[in-house]
Amino acid sequence: MITNMRRIARSMMLLAVAALTLTVLSSCQKEPPKEETGEKKTWKLSMIKYDELRQTEDAQRGFMEGLDAAGLREGVDYTVVTRSAQGDNDALLAMIDATTVDGTDMIVSLQTPTLHAAVKRGEGAPLVFMVVANPYVISTVGRNDEDHLPYLTGVYTNTAFQTMLSYVKRVMPNAKTIGSLFTPDELNAIYYKEQLAMDGAKAGFKVELEGVNYKSSVPLATQSLIDKGIDAIVQIEDNMTSAVFSSITEVARENGIPVFSFVNEQAKHGSVIVYAPDYVEGARRAGSFAARIMRGEEPVTIPLEQIERFSTIVNMRAAREAGLTIPQDIIDAADVVLDDQVE
Repeated sequence: MITNMRRIARSMMLLAVAALTLTVLSSCQKEPPKEETGEKKTWKLSMIKYDELRQTEDAQRGFMEGLDAAGLREGVDYTVVTRSAQGDNDALLAMIDATTVDGTDMIVSLQTPTLHAAVKRGEGAPLVFMVVANPYVISTVGRNDEDHLPYLTGVYTNTAFQTMLSYVKRVMPNAKTIGSLFTPDELNAIYYKEQLAMDGAKAGFKVELEGVNYKSSVPLATQSLIDKGIDAIVQIEDNMTSAVFSSITEVARENGIPVFSFVNEQAKHGSVIVYAPDYVEGARRAGSFAARIMRGEEPVTIPLEQIERFSTIVNMRAAREAGLTIPQDIIDAADVVLDDQVE
């Protein structure tokens, strides 16, 4: 029954996207660009998300702040249409395709699957991306931050795991084995799980990994990971596991296994320590890139950037529940210390 309902919901989403595309196609008329008539151009931005997460919420807010800081006004200099594929790849491709006929002047891409879909479709409107782990997992994006596809630019994360692993060592000096779930269908998840395995080995940990393909399977996959004999979960950031993160911490708590992770809100849902990129600040930078493009710069001239600012968040209650003592110097240096868990 649930499967049938999901199929119906997905079909309705795809039909809605198709209807939107047909409506735009039927109503499109050839009109001279506003620049030719002497009118000031109002840019149409299509903001496309793969799924709704705290990271995308923060990025959307930061992007708008970046445009505002650049002196651009919504409704005057630009309009924004925001759509989410709700984690559906077919809907995502349909949304990307719609931008070629609906008057979109710029695509604002959130999350690696969205960037991947846009790049697969080839050059279209200028594109600014954010909430991306490492754009170079998409081989055609470019070779480095200065040498990239001519129609895109953006800000990416590329989380370094060394800091988090040093926290785990300090908090759990006897820990030998750590583990993480990952989503095999997400390029960003494959990249991050390989980075965790490499950096974990360098730090002296054995790293166990458990692939999971469906949100409903995350609790069972978490238990399977724990059954491999891990001492802690160091959960990489990917879109699917982020969407159901509390189900990971719930199973971990039942088994007395602490969780460490990389998204700020996850500290409120049971992580002992979170080491999180500042998606708001990164998106402000992406917003400034969009403003530069709207003022005449070409994306090819704007180098890609990495998020530089990360925050450490400590959840004292989660630590106590796991029987862990957080060293005072980590507490003192943390950006945020929570002493009561908020579900």
